[in-house]
Amino acid sequence: MKYFSAPVAIVSLVWVLEATAGAATGSPGVWRGERRVIDLHMHVGNGEKFFQRAMKIMDRAGIGVAANLSGGYVTHSPGKQSAFERTKALADRLHPGRFVHYFNLNYSDWNDPDFSARAVRQVEEAHRMGAAGLKEYKRLGLYLRDKNNRLIRVDDPKLDPVWKRCGELDMPVSIHVADPRAFWLPYNSKNERWTELKDHKSWWFGDPEKYPSREEILASRNRVIERHPKTKFLCVHFANNPEDIDAVGRWLDRYPNMMVDLAARVPELGRHDPAKVRRLFTRHQDRILFATDFMVYNRLILGSGGSGAPPTDEDALSFYRKHWQWLETNDRDFEHMTPIQGDWTINAIGLAPDVLRKIYFDNARQLLARSLPPPVASATRIEDDFLLSGDLENSAWKKANPVRIEQSLVSGLAHPDNSTEVRILWSEKYLYLGYRTPFTKLTVFDPPLAEGERAGLWDRDVVEAFLGPDLKKVNSYTEYEVAPTGEKLDLKIDLPKKDLAWNSGFESAVKIDRAAGIWTTEMRIPLADLSGTAPQVGVRWRLNLYRKDSAGREFLAWSPTSVRTAHHPKRFGFLEFRE
Repeated sequence: MKYFSAPVAIVSLVWVLEATAGAATGSPGVWRGERRVIDLHMHVGNGEKFFQRAMKIMDRAGIGVAANLSGGYVTHSPGKQSAFERTKALADRLHPGRFVHYFNLNYSDWNDPDFSARAVRQVEEAHRMGAAGLKEYKRLGLYLRDKNNRLIRVDDPKLDPVWKRCGELDMPVSIHVADPRAFWLPYNSKNERWTELKDHKSWWFGDPEKYPSREEILASRNRVIERHPKTKFLCVHFANNPEDIDAVGRWLDRYPNMMVDLAARVPELGRHDPAKVRRLFTRHQDRILFATDFMVYNRLILGSGGSGAPPTDEDALSFYRKHWQWLETNDRDFEHMTPIQGDWTINAIGLAPDVLRKIYFDNARQLLARSLPPPVASATRIEDDFLLSGDLENSAWKKANPVRIEQSLVSGLAHPDNSTEVRILWSEKYLYLGYRTPFTKLTVFDPPLAEGERAGLWDRDVVEAFLGPDLKKVNSYTEYEVAPTGEKLDLKIDLPKKDLAWNSGFESAVKIDRAAGIWTTEMRIPLADLSGTAPQVGVRWRLNLYRKDSAGREFLAWSPTSVRTAHHPKRFGFLEFRE
């Protein structure tokens, strides 16, 4: 098989697009620059060299978090670690915060009468270990057989307790059943996927004596989805029916707990009328997720592979760029990203930015709100302190990389129109935080308190910061609040105790631009009152950032806690002190 880097014209086009997009906030170039994109369908081998190579490519492509669907079994021999434990521990050590892992169900005791109970215990153990979800491969309905050599159906009742328990634990199921339509067509050179099939004979399912029809397998999956409405099913490979997007649209209409990913099916999707695909993506923008089926083992696999020369890292970057090209531009008749899947060209669908960000990361962040790694914000070092004006005009602020408060505290649902940008600086004496907060209507105490601190300030519009310098004392941290009126509040917390009498001596300043609908806030917190030891470069503290918008009835978080309180420090992110 022939792999290739993108033609010069395509590379130039994509980089021009990224440079242009990067000039505006809330655009794909910015998102990739900040590594906000989530690839929800990757496979990485359990070895240091595999994770290191994957990370190198992710960084260059602008991928922030990847879902490794090959986490492995949680079952293990006595005294031994499970494959899932080993995989997760390795990735967490090498690249903390960049991977989540799905576990895989062990069917070895399928024929035992208590299989269902044991399988449920696997789900519970995976949840305890931090698995993001369950990945089910296409073995159901095609490969797995019972002791009587009968294929195990996707909708076998013995699996119902598994699907049910995943829903109860809020663990999404990424489910792969069936395969492309061509894999059921005659096995000969007239098959449009012949280049792929001749290298993978086991992928051909056209013998009705051995395999059920493709339609039968897809229908059995849909029966499972319908039987378990409280379980989220992410049907990978565009529900394995990109050849018939009308059918996929009807399924999405019928099953509110069904989602689809794009993994390895853009070549098929790109053959349809782009306007029709765009309409489908726009209609179901909340349930379509970016994914690629990028694999890193002894060789790279870019959606699919064969016996040809292995792809290079540059080929992998071309693979990602062509996804961007298909989703973001209106280009016509260009080569798709996985040539082995078929010799045809595709047409791009040019999605709107608000739809793109949902597909690139908002939908995944909400789906994985319980299990996403804690985010990391950077505090950038400055040599000279400055007085606060409230307008964020001091040139020092430009040195800091922004983070954004834009997700609902509990659900993780994104509110990009209300996104509050926060920048963080530090000097020898102070920690500085700068907030840029959009608003439609301000809700404040009237009249404001003339002096002192106002308990209950959190009942009106505020921006907040929670800081925990001692990583060993998870329940001990401090809280800082500032309102648009300039009123402020700080308190020291050692859960469940809250000390409102404590005074950090922090300063603040606020400016309101009613014409622009923006209020800005600067805070300056004395480091001496936060920690007995001055922070050094590389040190991490616990951090969470919040914004209360009373008029919009929104309480937004930088790192959603997934519970109905901001005081859930196990779900805080981190602040890292940097040069």
